[in-house]
Parts: sequence; C-alpha cells; structure tokens
Amino acid sequence: MTARPLRSSASVRRRLTATTALISTVGMLVLIVVVLLVAWRTTDHEMDQVLATRLAAARDAVEVVSGRPQVVDPDDPTFETASWIADPSGRLVAGPTVAEPLRSTVRQLAAHGGGVMEVGSWRVRATSLVPGSRDGRAIVAIDTGPYRSGLGRLIAASVITGVVVVTGVTLLAGLIVRRALAPVATMTATADAWSHERPDRRFGLGVPRDEITALAAVLDGLLDRVDRAIRAEQRLTAEVAHELRTPLTVMRGEAELGAATPRLRKAEHDRFERIVAAADDMGAAMTTLLDAARGSGSAATSTVAEVLAQQAARGGLAVPVQVDRVPEGLVAAAPAEVLGRAVAPLVDNAARYGRTAVRLSAERRGERVLVTVEDDGDGVPVEVGDVFEPGVRDQRSEGAGLGLALARRLARSVGGDAVLVSRSPAVFGIEVPTAPGTGAA
Repeated sequence: MTARPLRSSASVRRRLTATTALISTVGMLVLIVVVLLVAWRTTDHEMDQVLATRLAAARDAVEVVSGRPQVVDPDDPTFETASWIADPSGRLVAGPTVAEPLRSTVRQLAAHGGGVMEVGSWRVRATSLVPGSRDGRAIVAIDTGPYRSGLGRLIAASVITGVVVVTGVTLLAGLIVRRALAPVATMTATADAWSHERPDRRFGLGVPRDEITALAAVLDGLLDRVDRAIRAEQRLTAEVAHELRTPLTVMRGEAELGAATPRLRKAEHDRFERIVAAADDMGAAMTTLLDAARGSGSAATSTVAEVLAQQAARGGLAVPVQVDRVPEGLVAAAPAEVLGRAVAPLVDNAARYGRTAVRLSAERRGERVLVTVEDDGDGVPVEVGDVFEPGVRDQRSEGAGLGLALARRLARSVGGDAVLVSRSPAVFGIEVPTAPGTGAA
C-alpha cells in the first residue's frame, strides 16, 4: 500500500506558493503606486520649473517705458517659441502666432490676469512683468505631451516589471517549496509503505537537527508503535490458531469416526461429512490468516479464473453465483488461498443482499488485477461510511461488520486493497498485483 496523493487544492506547496504570489503581488502594486505618485509629482515640478524659467527669460527680454512694455532686442529668440508679452490693455506686443484653442487661452490670460491654465496638451502660465504693477504681462506655455508620454512609458514599464517580478518570485517560491517539501512527501509515502510491508524499517537520521529530521524521528516513533502492534497481532493470531487447532482436530476426528460407523443412516452420515468439511474449511482459513499475519507466501501466484470458479462452486449461499468474464491467462501475484479468502466475504455479503444472482468478474488494470463482485440488491446506502472498516455495517445486517474488513486485510497483506466500486448497484472489488510476466489481457 502507498499513501494516497494529496489533492491539489489541499497541497501545502500550492498554498505556500499562492500565498507568496499574493504577497508579492500586493507589495509590487504598492511599490508601483508609490513610484507613479513620485514620478507624477516630479513631472509636474519639472514642468513648473520650465515655465518659471521661461517667465524669467521673457521678463528679462523686455523693459517698461512710460507704463508700456517694449522688447529690448527684436531679434531675441525668446519670443520665437511659446512666450508672449501683453501690454496693460491686454494686447499682445510680442510672441508667436499659434493655433486655436491655445491662442484664445493666451489672449484670455493677457486680458484678465495671471494664473495657470490647461488647454489640450498645453500648460499656460501668466504673470505680471513687474510684481505688483499693471504694466503688462508675460505669458508662457509648455507642451506637456512629452512629459505625459514619458510618464505613460514609466507606467507601462512598471507594470511589465511588476508582472515579471511577481512571476519570477512565484516560480522561484514554488521551486524552493517543492524542493523543501519533497523529502516530506517521500518520507510520508515511504513510512506508509513500510507500515504495511516492512514495519521493521526505520529512517534512522539521528538526533533531530531541523524540521525534516524531526519529522523522520516522529515517523520512526510511529513505525515503532505500528511494528509493536503488528507483532502483537501476529502473536495473538498464532496463539488463537494454536489453541483452536487442537479442539478442531478432535472435532474432525470424532466426525470422521461417526461417519465411519456401520449401518449409519444417510442423513446422519451426511451430517458428519458436513462437520468434516466445515472443520477442513476452518482449518484452511486459520492457516491462511496465520500466513497473512506472518507475511509468508507473498511470492506465490494464482490463476484468477480458478479462484473465481471455486467461489462460484461454493454451497450454502442464498442465491446462485456465476462467473461473468475473466481474461484468459490472468494470474495474480497472491496465493490462491489468500485471494479466495479475500473474495469470499464479498461473495457472502453479495449473496446476503442480492435478489437473484451474484456475478463475479475480473480484469487487468495496468499492473493490478481487479476482481469485482456484483449483486442485484438495493445497493449500499450512502449513510453507511467506509464499509471496509471493522464494525461498520448496514443497519439491516445481522453480522458484526468484520467480513469486509477481513477482506481488506487479506488483500493488503499481498500488496492489494479492497474497494467499493459502486454503491448502486453494489459492486465490491479486490485489487491485487499482477504476477510478473503475465501478458496483457
């Protein structure tokens, strides 16, 4: 038996990786927002600085004569770009001609005071030529397009960088966590396999030095307890078998002597024969259970068709048992006695609840042989949990709920398992390994 793999959604590795991705995403978003706010403020400050520089240059290029501004040098390049001078009446006396709507905004600022206005991709600023006077105004403008374009590129670069960083961090975290937890998964599967097949094996990593070695120490302790429990079970099985064999031998001998009595009526002779057969069956069952407890006979094989034919030929069942389909040449890596004893409780259970017949079949699934037992009864109620657990049974059953548990135990003793294939109709199965060298069916 191997440990069942964890579901993806429940994997510690996935949860840690997802948490890392979430934290890195939130952190990157915060960082991008902060960078963009700083860049925005910096860009606005740079544009204001350029406007202030142009205003200073425009003021230096004119002088006020008799309350009216005049350009000192008509060839001054200051007024070839976005810089204007307006007289006290608001008339522009210097500056380039521009298209609407920037021209309307410049005239508005020239006529009605200072301040900053945004028009399209332009930022326009006006102020008095001489602070506190009404001798005229200087108006300057700056195209914000290049600045905004640079800010847009910064946003795109930040987003791309954030995606790359988050993806890289997530992949790196997944790789690190996978490598860190790989020994844990391996140790878990190994410990589970050892608990069923080699309870005497230990990891033996010494004094715990970290989380992995601490886990190994804990698993070694668990394996010790499992080993002690298995050994106690083996001793109990051996003791019970020893104590029962002597009276069973006496009972069988007495029944044989009774059957050999001269002039015995046929009904009484048949009764003694049934006692002998029951004693032989009980003796074989005890031997099989004892071998399973000791782990012996694991190298033996059996022909599945023969085992199922023996089960179908059993007497004393409430409904007939028939073999539906068994691939020719299908061989199981399990002794015939163990496989038969594992299937028998399933057949008994199906015959108890079936209406007209019990059907046996077998198939090969990869490296496993699946033997199924199906009946045409009402099925297994949903409220009945794991039917293979000891003591779990249907309320309609008069049994103790140990037969199916015994089937699982015997199947697991040879590296297989007992499974519930379907609840409605009720289909139970025994899985065992396929014998080496068996061809595909």
